[in-house]
This record gives sequence, structure tokens and C-alpha cells, in this order.
Amino acid sequence: MQIFWTAGPVTTLGLIGGYYIGYGTMPSLSLLVYFVSFTVFSGILGLIAKVVYDGTQGHLEEQSERDILDITEKLGDLILVARDKVVQGYEGDARRRAAAMQLLRRVDLTPYGVTIAFSDLTGDRHIGEIMGQIFAYRRIGLQTKVRELYVSYRKQIDEIASDLHKGSPEAAKEIKQWFTGNTSGRLKYGVQREKFFLQRIMSAIENDNPYLMTFRDVEEMMILAFELINGRELPTLTFSYSGRWKYADAIDQLEEKRSLYRVSQARGGNRMRALAAYLVEAGFATVDELPEGMPINDLIHKVTRSMDRLSVQAIHAAKDVHLPLREVKKIATILENSYELYRLAHEGYDESGKRHKELVEAQKRWANVISTSGNSTWRLKLGKGRRGIRIRESVIALNEEQKLQVCRHLSWYFKKEDINYQSHSLFSSFNNKGGMSARRLAVEIAVALEPHIQLSKPEIQRNINATKAIYLGGLSPDLSAIQKQELGRRMAKEADNGLGLAAIRLAETLVDQYKVELTNDTIDFLNLNYNAGRKSLERIASRHEEERYTFTEWTHDIPPAVSQPRSLWKKAVQEIQKTVSRKSERA
Repeated sequence: MQIFWTAGPVTTLGLIGGYYIGYGTMPSLSLLVYFVSFTVFSGILGLIAKVVYDGTQGHLEEQSERDILDITEKLGDLILVARDKVVQGYEGDARRRAAAMQLLRRVDLTPYGVTIAFSDLTGDRHIGEIMGQIFAYRRIGLQTKVRELYVSYRKQIDEIASDLHKGSPEAAKEIKQWFTGNTSGRLKYGVQREKFFLQRIMSAIENDNPYLMTFRDVEEMMILAFELINGRELPTLTFSYSGRWKYADAIDQLEEKRSLYRVSQARGGNRMRALAAYLVEAGFATVDELPEGMPINDLIHKVTRSMDRLSVQAIHAAKDVHLPLREVKKIATILENSYELYRLAHEGYDESGKRHKELVEAQKRWANVISTSGNSTWRLKLGKGRRGIRIRESVIALNEEQKLQVCRHLSWYFKKEDINYQSHSLFSSFNNKGGMSARRLAVEIAVALEPHIQLSKPEIQRNINATKAIYLGGLSPDLSAIQKQELGRRMAKEADNGLGLAAIRLAETLVDQYKVELTNDTIDFLNLNYNAGRKSLERIASRHEEERYTFTEWTHDIPPAVSQPRSLWKKAVQEIQKTVSRKSERA
């Protein structure tokens, strides 16, 4: 209709008016027919092009947007579940304080909410009411009343904060900040991340022990994925050195091989534990047979036995002519999924064996370098010249294609874990399985992000730890997927991207790991360019260690040998697939 409207009345009136103004006469009929026909054919060609685009590339773009939106929604809800698990991990007064701390991390908190939070935090309803009053008066600008309350209760608040500090330093700090007016309004610019959460997750991967990470670490990893998917750009500071610094190069090589080893371990271990959980959920193994946290070598042995039983049962089901099609399909689906997870675990562990050999060689090289380097202390200066430190500024971020790849990876994982809204397993998978599925998700997010931001590299971990996470106090289960996405994008834009803390972390790395002596010029440079605290830099520069720095010696066990999928399993998959196909045709 738009084409014919444009080709008919619009083109005719436009042509007549323009022609008359330009030539002082009416256009001929043949000229009018020409312009109308031209408009019609151009519109039809444009319509055909649009239909073709919508059917191909346009469809893919729409699907990509849906994938990103779906993962954003699920991660948002899972972050809330992880917060609940953090609180659930405490008992008694500690749980009450943890819940109060979660409440205080909201920008839009009301005076009544402040009262509840501090009543729970201190165990004193009267103090809670006083804090609520102070907050209410301060919010409307009545500083006179605030000062009166401050003078009246200052001593009491100091005593309470002192008592709280013994059991919860964080809670003591919170009550002092709110009492003096340093409230959570600044949170919208970002919140401090849990210290060293990435290192603990990588350690859990490296040692194949998910219990090395906490639920706070799981929450932090999901927040990191959530903010990166929604456009967060994390500023980073890294350094390079040109000169005779052989031992630094050896460390770099060692860290690179260790990173590759960690990723391959994650792929293998996470898939094997996911397979064990899947077999238990499907009813082909019991919790006693495959308990959470079982050593990986024992787990592989028992999973293999469960796969044997499942394959034998599938072969019998394929031959049973009286078994309903629905039951055959169920067994076929379970066997196919289990077979695929085992195959992926085998590939991961096969690669980890190769990476392990490379890591051992890198360790030997490092040991050789430090044995011949002596006790030299390096003094390296910033500035011009062939040798010295060169600080590089960059960002950690995902482009559109990388966002899509991460979301597709997580979408695949959620499908394998059967995390969907219809079955409500989005919440039950975390709340009813001892938290192992939550820990596996944190590992899977690390695997999904690794190809794009090299999460396993120490310098990347250091820089992420030096940034603030986006504020998600406004996150709620009642928000729609689009609202969660809008919240994530808005908070990603408002987050503070200052490089002061990153500069301090960089200085610590130079001094502690590379034995660099920070000169006054270096301190001035970091202070003036990145707003790094001068006192912190001077304290770092004053560190003098008597013994020569030696890198922590790692002991890596040889990764478990996971054999290829057995021929029995493959035969069972083929037979039951043929049976399903045959029975479906008859039905």
C-alpha cells in the first residue's frame, strides 16, 4: 500500500507541481506514466530485497537479539538466586547481618528500609529507628536535626560499631558510613568486587575442586558476564619491558602455559561433573553413587560404569517391541545427551594432557632462569629510551559478535542443564542441589569468556579486580527481560572507570613479582596520570625483601586419563535412534 500510495497520488502531484513550476506547463501523459512506472518498479524491487533480507540476515539478527536478551534475563535472575545462597550459607546473627547488608546496598532505600536493615544489623530496634530518622532528615536537607541526632548518639554508635567489628568488620564500616552521611548513593557508580574472586575460581578449575570457590565468587562471576554482555568496558593497565629481562619473559611464558592448562582443565572437569549431575537427575545413578565433590578420578570411574548400565538399558529398550514410544524417546534423549557430555569431557582432558606437558617445560625453564639470575634488583624508569617500562592502556570488553558467541555458549549450557522458566528449574537447580550447579555455572562462564578476554591471564584478573562492578541493587525478579537489559546498560554507562586502583595493582605487581624498584618519577607518573594514591605508591615502593624473590612452585598432578567413548555406547545410541525413527514412522 505504501508503494502504490507513493507511486500514485504522491508521484503524480509532485511531478505536476514541479514540472509546472520549472517549465510553466503541464507534463505530458507519457512522462507521467514513466515516473509512475519507475516508482512502482523501484518500490517492488525494494520490497523483494527487504523480504529476502528479513528471511535471511534479518532473521539471524533478530535471533541474535533474542539470544542476548534471554541470557541477560536468566543471568539477572540467577544473580538474585546466588545472593540468596550467600545469605543461606550463614546461621543466626550472621545470617541476619548478611541480609541487612544486602538491603543496604540499594540506592532507592526508604527510611523504613534503613530502620529494618540497621535493626537487624545491630540487633537493636531503637538504633534502627535512629538511623532511619537520620536518613530521612538528611534526605530532605534538615541538617540541624541530623547534627542533633549525631551529637546525641555518636558515643553509642561508636560502641556498637566497635562490638560489630569483632564479628563483621564490613558491618561496622557500614554503620559508621551511614551514620556520618556517606550513604549508598554512590553505589550507582559501582561497587567493590569480592577480592581475588577470579583467582579462587581459576584455582578451583586448576585443582578440579569446585568447592574452592564461594557463592560470593559465583555471584561475582555472573555479574561480570552480565555487565560485559550489556556493554561494560573495563579499563586496564598493562606493561611491557624492552631490555635484558629474561626472568620476566620466563614468567610470562609460564603464566601463558598455566592459563592454557586451566582452560582445558575447566572444559574437561566441568563437563564430567555436569554429566554426573545429569545422570543423577535422570535417575540412572543415585546421589550416593555420584556425590557432589567426589575426587575427579573416582568420579570418572563411576560415571563410566553408569554409562555402561545406561547403554545396556538402551539396547534392551530398542529391542523391546512392547515399550511405548514415549519411553523409548526418553531413554534415547538421556543417552544422547550423556554421550555428548562424555565426548566433550574426553576432548577437554585430552587437550589438558598436552597442556600439562607444556606447563612442566615452562616450569623447568623458569627454574633455570632464577637459578642463574642472582640477587639483582632492577631499577626501571619510565620515559624515552630503548629500555624501560611501557604502560599500555586498553579496555576489556566484548564486541557484538563476541557477545553473541558468549550468549550462544551459555544458551547451549542452560539447555543442557535444563534451566528454563516452564519447569522453574532456573531456581530449583541452585536451591536444591547443594550449590554444585551454581559452581559449575561459574566455571562455564569462565570458559565462555576465555577466548574473548583471556580471563585466565594474571594481568586480566588483576585489572578486573581493580575495577568496580556495576550496581545491581535495582535488580528484581519482577523486572521483564527488556527492563533487566536496560538496567544493565544504564549501570554499565554510569559505572566509575577510574584507573587509580588499577595503577596501584600494577605497581604492586612490578614490586612484588618483578622486583622493580619504584622511582620517584614512576610514582609521580602513576599519581598524576591515573590518580593513584601517592601514599599507597610510596608504601609499595618502600618494601624491601631480604630474600631473592622466588616464584611459587606449583605442583600439578597429571590430569586424569579419560578414555574415548566406548563402542558399546555408540552402538546403543545408533540402535535406539533407529528404533525411535521406526516407531515414529509407524505412529
